[in-house]
Amino acid sequence: MGRRRRRRGPGSGRGRGASRRGGSGRRILITSVSPSGDVNSASPTIRATVEDRDGNLLSRHDIDVYLDGEDKRFTYRRATGDLKCPTGKLSSGTHTVEIEAYVETDDGGSRTGRNKWTFNVKK
Repeated sequence: MGRRRRRRGPGSGRGRGASRRGGSGRRILITSVSPSGDVNSASPTIRATVEDRDGNLLSRHDIDVYLDGEDKRFTYRRATGDLKCPTGKLSSGTHTVEIEAYVETDDGGSRTGRNKWTFNVKK
């Protein structure tokens, strides 16, 4: 039984309410995010660790990455939770990254993890 990727768009927030119902809590963590702050490279690589604290293995189909609101392609290593996403050449200025991960629970609900941050490209 394969999972289907749920395209919701950045900041949609769908699934957040479901993650709180039934007391399951928000157990998907998105940590070790970069880049952040000022960046001297016009082509930085987005990096993060994405993991489900309940032990469910996530796949890249459970994760969405957005840069300035646009869906991005990325690589994800299930064993380590390491996510890498090339940005391509970016203009000077502030850029917003958003990563969302979704997992369906055994009781028919779902949990969502989300992290949103900005960085500034300086040339």
